[in-house]
Amino acid sequence: MKQFIVLLLAFVLVGCSGQEAAVRSLETPRLGSWGDQGDGTFRNPILNSNFPDSDVEQLGDKWYMISSRGTSMKGMTILESEDLVNWEIAGGIVDSITWKTRTGVWAGDLVHRGDHWLCYFIDFEKGLFVCKSRDIRGPWSAPHLIFERAGMTDPAVFWDKEQKQAYLLCNYQIDELGLEHVYHQRLFRLSWDGFELLDEGKDVYVGVGAEAAKIYRINDLYYIFISEWTMDGKGRKVDRRQIVLRAPTIDGPYEKRVLLERGNGTMRSCSQGSLVQAPDGSWWYFHQLVQSFDSFEGRPQFLIPVHWEDGWPLLGEDTDGNGIGNTIWQARKPIQGKPVRGVQTDDDFSGEELSPQWGWTGNPIAGKWSLTERRGCLRLYGMKPTNPKAPQRSVPNRVIQRKMGRAIDTMTTKMSVKAMADGQRGGLMLTGANHAAVGVEKSREGYRVYLDTPDGVVYSPNFEGTWVWLRTTLEQREGTALYSLDGEHFEPIGNSFTMTTAGFNGIFISLFSMNEAERGYVDFDWFAYDYDGPKHLALDLGNNRRTN
Repeated sequence: MKQFIVLLLAFVLVGCSGQEAAVRSLETPRLGSWGDQGDGTFRNPILNSNFPDSDVEQLGDKWYMISSRGTSMKGMTILESEDLVNWEIAGGIVDSITWKTRTGVWAGDLVHRGDHWLCYFIDFEKGLFVCKSRDIRGPWSAPHLIFERAGMTDPAVFWDKEQKQAYLLCNYQIDELGLEHVYHQRLFRLSWDGFELLDEGKDVYVGVGAEAAKIYRINDLYYIFISEWTMDGKGRKVDRRQIVLRAPTIDGPYEKRVLLERGNGTMRSCSQGSLVQAPDGSWWYFHQLVQSFDSFEGRPQFLIPVHWEDGWPLLGEDTDGNGIGNTIWQARKPIQGKPVRGVQTDDDFSGEELSPQWGWTGNPIAGKWSLTERRGCLRLYGMKPTNPKAPQRSVPNRVIQRKMGRAIDTMTTKMSVKAMADGQRGGLMLTGANHAAVGVEKSREGYRVYLDTPDGVVYSPNFEGTWVWLRTTLEQREGTALYSLDGEHFEPIGNSFTMTTAGFNGIFISLFSMNEAERGYVDFDWFAYDYDGPKHLALDLGNNRRTN
């Protein structure tokens, strides 16, 4: 139990937000086992959570990163940084999906052109889209379908000012040879405004699992970075690695070199990212890392130095002397003097809009949630699950955020049960390949706390009151659920549980409200999350106590 005793002392005994803001900047930012170390260095990963398919674009003295969210809205997360190490979530691009899809939007490319932003992304079942905005924080235009074709992934755009021609490169996935996962990197001419393909394209590279391309022009040479699968002697996929193509013209022909592979303490998948240059002229490369086959932190982001030799980049460190880079675990920050700012996690729900770290499990459903009906609280109305065989996992209109880190997590929320209807459940849930939900169930007999896992449902005795504090802790993948009726004394409920992941997507945290009859609602007063990484913002609720 010691893993959570010290963790959230500032977050207890509070009610809905009063007149004073409950979020403050800590004078001394909390550091952690990854990210900014507060001494001019950083430890990888810089983002130890599921931020896949990243692309980074600079504007002025700031950098912006996008990351996939699939069917969660807002789609395509936007992050902002002043030093390439500390990132905060700035918003999202796609408000809702208006077409039929099972995969959602992902694998994007971000570019600033003139006075506006463009973001390209795909729906694997539908095709290639683009959105436009004058401000990175939006509003963004509705997705515009450039090319309707299933099977496209990972668009990369490039404006060649000398040729006065724009280009789009993407994985076209044409398997003409009858080989599994042979991908065609196809280069298209793109209209100068970026909204129309001008030809049928031509292949510039064909490889097994060749995807996640990015195009750069450096010293009059064109470079195409590609992630590709390695194979064993029996024709089976083993792992991914980063390669680069180089040519004096964008049409090629291209030379190839392997840049980055697993090693230096990593188990797999050092690949797929963005090349950037810091103000001091140094080069850096972002890459995602799937650290294990059961990666409960998802696909975190690494930042590694880049050195140039004979016009070829070397990523990270060549630790084994084979001419191929390996990732690194610690380095000096590219830009000094900027404060530690971790990704937002805590929330007192005092804003006019939902804080950007949250997303929805699908399109948000109007009239089924509110931040204004009770100021300082997130209200979620009870909604009918979409799958009767898995009701807890299929609750629509859930708000979710990413699990952070690999070590000890503690998540706590304070929830009002006063307006719950019979048959309703509400609370806090972890989801991956399985789930663990700790919440309150309302029946004619009254209220009781429950823990729902694949092992079954466990209940507390009935209780009386208005507020319940719900908490989950995770140490690696091993979890514990607790509850409190006074905000001070927490009681465990049920046995410990083990979280498993759905592939490499990690684990997500959600707040929910469910009822077959679609009656009743719960009010979440605040959500507090402690984990093993850097954190700049935390809830300060000591001057904001209300119990009604």
